[in-house]
Amino acid sequence: MGAALRDDYRGWLAPSGTYPVAVPDYEEPWDSPELVPAPQAPQITSVRPTGFESARVIGEHIRVGTPVIMDLTEMSDGDAKRLVDFASGLTFGTRGSIERIARRVFLLAPPEVEVMVIDGSDDASGFYNQS
Repeated sequence: MGAALRDDYRGWLAPSGTYPVAVPDYEEPWDSPELVPAPQAPQITSVRPTGFESARVIGEHIRVGTPVIMDLTEMSDGDAKRLVDFASGLTFGTRGSIERIARRVFLLAPPEVEVMVIDGSDDASGFYNQS
């Protein structure tokens, strides 16, 4: 039930006498575990260029390892073609990858990022084939 309560002390008493120590005292203090910083959440940069001058921004993000979504819907056809050619060379030179997400929208991924492309299923038992 706990330690005995003495009337003149008005508190809890520790056992009296000398008893063998069950756990030896360690000279070194308890070490707290090393704090490991939490990994940063992955980032993806989205760029909607209006001209070829955005090529530098795209290249800098790929070089530091940040995936880039490149939306070319607001560009003229000639500038969009130039930027796709630039992005193709950039991803080839850095050993990354480029994937078309939608019409005039591309994902540029550095080599550290794995892009998984899932095409439509091969069988006719898919969800959308319920006729």
